[in-house]
Amino acid sequence: MKCYFLGYTGSIQTSEASNTSLAIEVGREILLIDVSGSPFMSLKQSGLDPLNVQTILLTHTHIDHLYALPSFIHQSWLVGRRDPLQIIGNEETISFAQRLCDLFNLKEKKNIFEIQWTQANPSTPRGLIEGVEATLFDVPHGVPTLGITLKHNTRKLVYFADCKPLESYDPSTYDADLLIHECGGTLEEETNLNASGHSSAHQAGEVAKYLRSNRLLLAHLPEDVKKRQRCLTVAKQVFLKCELPQLYTAYEV
Repeated sequence: MKCYFLGYTGSIQTSEASNTSLAIEVGREILLIDVSGSPFMSLKQSGLDPLNVQTILLTHTHIDHLYALPSFIHQSWLVGRRDPLQIIGNEETISFAQRLCDLFNLKEKKNIFEIQWTQANPSTPRGLIEGVEATLFDVPHGVPTLGITLKHNTRKLVYFADCKPLESYDPSTYDADLLIHECGGTLEEETNLNASGHSSAHQAGEVAKYLRSNRLLLAHLPEDVKKRQRCLTVAKQVFLKCELPQLYTAYEV
């Protein structure tokens, strides 16, 4: 199982990176987690074939996590996609995403491939990609939001999308080989971050330590490069095996 960052910023894009989204590759199949920036181009820059995307998981309705969905669907149609595409999310997010796509009349395109809109059922393991057990769970944010655990053979990846620290954690999230956790800012900003449903670097490190994770990558990062480095320093004071992500790089899980 390989994980690629197609973007890693928070709400504000930077000159080098777009908003946070991930591609998970197992064999030839790909799971996208959120769609922002230019997903077709970002997949190609990662050395991945966009036509191998089988499923898209949308974590929540905030614009920086799903605005590129119509573009991805349209690009896929233009290059002749025929395979169905599953789009999964909670009830609110699926409804929102359907309305967004309807603005572009995508389902009226000639010979458009089948789009399978699927409402998530948190805490129930399901197959989102061949050979991978996926467990979805709710996380506290300003709108209903999902996190995900992916287990392939004995290896495990856990992703906490935008959220403040949880009061309790889904059993699937413990002992991850790779934990990806949002990091909106520094310890000094923690109160304001939590009030808006986000976590500080210190809290991301604490979560990784509490869940006995092997490795931590910070995501949903601040715009300012120096602040990102301060976030990394703070997180490593709590959890040493912590890194900032690199775009289009294969992280083996």
